[in-house]
Amino acid sequence: MGGCIVCGGSVASPARGRRPKFCSGRCRVKAHRDLKRVVDGVPAELRERARWIRHQQKRPMAVGGWWASVTDPACWSTYQDAANSPHGDGLGFVLNGDGVVCIDLDDCVVDGVPNVKASELIRSLPKTYVEFSPSGRGLHIWGFASLESGRKFVRDGLKVEVYPNGRYLTVTGRAYRSARFASLDLSGLLT
Repeated sequence: MGGCIVCGGSVASPARGRRPKFCSGRCRVKAHRDLKRVVDGVPAELRERARWIRHQQKRPMAVGGWWASVTDPACWSTYQDAANSPHGDGLGFVLNGDGVVCIDLDDCVVDGVPNVKASELIRSLPKTYVEFSPSGRGLHIWGFASLESGRKFVRDGLKVEVYPNGRYLTVTGRAYRSARFASLDLSGLLT
């Protein structure tokens, strides 16, 4: 037995397959409505680009419910279509090298507060849109930058991944810091 992600009520584990997330249809509808309100906080710089997909357990999914490729524009959709799709666990945005980048910080948030290293990194960048990851334990820093390929590294114990293309990232709309996208000078971060 596990708990409903909305009310905490009991959810029976099935004999096979994934455990349901909700105890009832009422809780599932509430979660869907809550998600719709949350994702409406996504900045226009992302919403206006038709590079949206869904995801299921972090695997990319087209709005129609089939598995998607992050390198095939035929799998991508508008923000509105992706937000209205009933498939998958949530939204994802495809990075295609047009200048939109995302800095992904893993395991840096405890009880809704970024740790010291994550806070220092955020303060070192121009004010731009930052949101919590789906788990609530990480952050996504969105902005514009000129970068050809992604990078992964650990700096002072902080796990950092920088993505400019050929990837998608989950988008929650749960802002840590809401702002218009800024141009990010990543030279100090990547050296």
